Amino acid sequence: KKSILLPHSCQKLGWCLLALSILVFIAQVLFVHDIDVAWYFAKAVHIAFTVSLFFICLSRETVEDEMISGFRLKSIGITAYAFFVFLLLLSVILEVKPGFIFSGLESTLSAYLSELLLIVLPLFLFILYYGLFKYMIWISKKQ
Repeated sequence: KKSILLPHSCQKLGWCLLALSILVFIAQVLFVHDIDVAWYFAKAVHIAFTVSLFFICLSRETVEDEMISGFRLKSIGITAYAFFVFLLLLSVILEVKPGFIFSGLESTLSAYLSELLLIVLPLFLFILYYGLFKYMIWISKKQ
């Protein structure tokens, strides 16, 4: 049976890449004081961070059976619902009160907050999906 999931070794690679991304981010905050250099570091860290989440979330478990696949599907479904509810709420807020989120802020800060949303949203979705998935596995092992 064909699987669209990556091999389990990619999950380990993803965790290593995530740790490296966090370390580079901390080093950038502590040691890089030039705004142009910091911007390139931030972009590189963001790309590495996103790739690491991709590897972690889309890799097989060591034992990938039908029960694990069911947990994965349920976790993806719940995460998708949460994502669409978030988008719906954000759309309503921006339609009803367009200046609610970025009112009175200069365009640079608005762009910064937009970038932050691009980082925070995938992190939230990753935590929700992976947390639910691992929780379901943990509960099944407990029974």
